[in-house]
Amino acid sequence: MMTRPFVFGTNFKMNQTPTESAAFYEQLSASVQTPTDTHLFVIPPFTSLSAVKDVAGQPPHQIWVGAQNVHWAPDGAYTGEISVRMLLALDVDLVLLGHAERRRYFHETDVDLNRKVLAALNAGLRVLLAVGETAEERSFGVGGETVQRQLRIGLHGARPEQLGLIQIAYEPVWSIGAGGTPASPDDVEPIASLIRSGCEDLFPGSGAEIPILYGGSVDPGNAGTFTALPDIDGLFVGRAAWSVDGFIATYHAGYSGHRGVIGS
Repeated sequence: MMTRPFVFGTNFKMNQTPTESAAFYEQLSASVQTPTDTHLFVIPPFTSLSAVKDVAGQPPHQIWVGAQNVHWAPDGAYTGEISVRMLLALDVDLVLLGHAERRRYFHETDVDLNRKVLAALNAGLRVLLAVGETAEERSFGVGGETVQRQLRIGLHGARPEQLGLIQIAYEPVWSIGAGGTPASPDDVEPIASLIRSGCEDLFPGSGAEIPILYGGSVDPGNAGTFTALPDIDGLFVGRAAWSVDGFIATYHAGYSGHRGVIGS
């Protein structure tokens, strides 16, 4: 028997100045203790990464510092984009790819995301790949197919030796954001199971090691109900974790419900 790590964190989206992000990271680092089987992360805006790096110090970091996106090219005429090499120069630990807002507002395709995933993994950067179905896709009964497609294309070409760099975040699009409809554990469990089976199909014998996080209207009151699911190994939290007290309360609630055990 082995246990997948418990992974927990938040994405600040287009919020916070460098000073605010650095203060958040500093206060959180001083306020939380994590077991050896736990990884915490924060994903501030690009403009805050340097300030957070100064607070975090040299890696390995107690709390991972993440970036919200990356381009697949090492350099070039891509105004406004950020390369993997630029992130590595800032000692970034992780990059978020495939968030629903990037897919919707910036028209990122599964193939685009696959190129980004491979660029990050090949540089030794951890990837948090977000997958999730819209309300429309769910209403047509193809939610599971949508998530499986995003997963299989997104991770296509990743090598088994890179599995330790991969985390998957399941975020049903219909459940995230201020106007989202909260999902129940009964909604999440079958999709999480499909993601787990998809990982095992892609990486026979080792895909079960990939942590799966849930995100979507998570707060301290319901966090433990999601992490009690056998295929959920952590949480990707929004507004509830945008204060240090909220981050810690939701983390503790989620960790207390965590199961995440791989059967031998």
